[in-house]
Amino acid sequence: MKQKIQGKWPILVGIAVIASLLIMLPQLALAAGGHLRFAYGLEASSLDPHMGRSGGDAYYWKQMYDLLVGADSKLVSQPNLSLATSWETPDPRTMVFHLRKGVKFHDGTDFNADAVKFNIERILDPKGTATPKASFKVIESVEVVDPYTVKFHLKQPWGAGLSMLADRGGAMNSPTAVKKLGKAYSFNVVGTGPFKLVEYLSGSHAILAKNTDYWGKDAAGNSLPYLDQITIKIISDPAVRSAALRTGELELAGLHPKDVDKFQADPKFNMSSFRGSGIGHQLYFNKKMKPMDNVNLRLAISYAVNPEMINKAVFYNKAIVAKGGFWPTGTWVFDDTVLRPTYNLEKAREYLKKGGMPKGFKIDMVTWKGTTMVQSAEMVKAQLAQIGINAKIHVFDVGAATEKFFHTNEFPIYSTSWSRYPEPDWIASLCFKSKGYYNPDNLERPDMDELVKAGAASYDMNERKAIYRKVNEIILGEAWVVQYIYGVSYVASWKKVQGMDTFFSWDAKWLFKELSLKK
Repeated sequence: MKQKIQGKWPILVGIAVIASLLIMLPQLALAAGGHLRFAYGLEASSLDPHMGRSGGDAYYWKQMYDLLVGADSKLVSQPNLSLATSWETPDPRTMVFHLRKGVKFHDGTDFNADAVKFNIERILDPKGTATPKASFKVIESVEVVDPYTVKFHLKQPWGAGLSMLADRGGAMNSPTAVKKLGKAYSFNVVGTGPFKLVEYLSGSHAILAKNTDYWGKDAAGNSLPYLDQITIKIISDPAVRSAALRTGELELAGLHPKDVDKFQADPKFNMSSFRGSGIGHQLYFNKKMKPMDNVNLRLAISYAVNPEMINKAVFYNKAIVAKGGFWPTGTWVFDDTVLRPTYNLEKAREYLKKGGMPKGFKIDMVTWKGTTMVQSAEMVKAQLAQIGINAKIHVFDVGAATEKFFHTNEFPIYSTSWSRYPEPDWIASLCFKSKGYYNPDNLERPDMDELVKAGAASYDMNERKAIYRKVNEIILGEAWVVQYIYGVSYVASWKKVQGMDTFFSWDAKWLFKELSLKK
């Protein structure tokens, strides 16, 4: 018996080796290089994660940057995705990060604790305009313990901390490049990520090249990224994007809802989607601009909008009618039981009367150049006309529209979309805090400030969820901003594109480091 087992042993070993190779073949085949071309509809407001103003910027910068604490598709922090290999909280007001060694920025300089300190202090600079500043003000100071250990001293506990570091505030820029380039850094960025910037040409394209020194590996131990080059073509017209995809000018593109069924039925393409990919449409109000300083008039508008019709006419019933607030379906904080404005013309007219304008009024509304955005705004205009409100629509590029609404206060209403942010403090701190970057009126609201502070501080998920329900009750009850449509992101790709199961990040943005082109 012993001899028989010994005789079969080499055969068994051989079978095991072949089987393991067969399992690894798909991974080995992925590391094949190639040039992938895809299209995105929006210009970047900046390629710098800290200074960009648009959520759409992440489609660009996520390819070029690593995060201090990276997260998987469920927003769970993962050391293998992070520039920190481990971290601990020795007490509720201290966070310690142990950094990955041997990582280089694209300019050849070292990533280390000094670089982390520089980036966090850049966000917190009182004279600076970093987008994530409101959430990061909880950090009192950053201490360099040694070249690869950094300690955050906090003003209060920070339950939202790891998740916030998995977003733009945790992106690490080259201190050398930031200091050298000044304002020019915005479109000449230098990170540590899988791809590095070759060229950004406004209105045309961005070209990214493989970072051959990238530290990341796939599950089989192969070096990432697989692709040699990515070209992001800026194509605002969805019909042009779809046509370019069909002719093979593109390998991959995001789809307008009206094109989904056609590509779904075409055997040459694969379809990927992400439900609850963000806010497809919402109305944002500036509460200090007349007549939107009147809560009753804000509510009149909110009740006059019919999201079912918008979904049908604009989104071809491919989106989701919003039942909650700013946090869409699929996020842990989503709550579809909170009281909120729903389509009801009778109530809308009641609020007009309460607001002292029973016959309606004229109002200016801003939106940005996107097919669904302009169409949604036009639908809102038509619906408001039913109760005597005459809305004039003003259309700009997304960056200009955002600036005009949030910072120069030129319009009382913004008809817009919003990115998916499963970590609720990102939206709560930036949009609802009295000094939040995306709070257009910056009116003092101590009650809201305390709620936001408590929500960010708690390490108890149930407690946090209860707090954000109260936030929602205020926001929706007073109509600061009202969501009507939750988005569903649809992407079609030629079947030669491999690895699409890794394509969507936790925020529904796109990732390319594990995509490849089958030859």
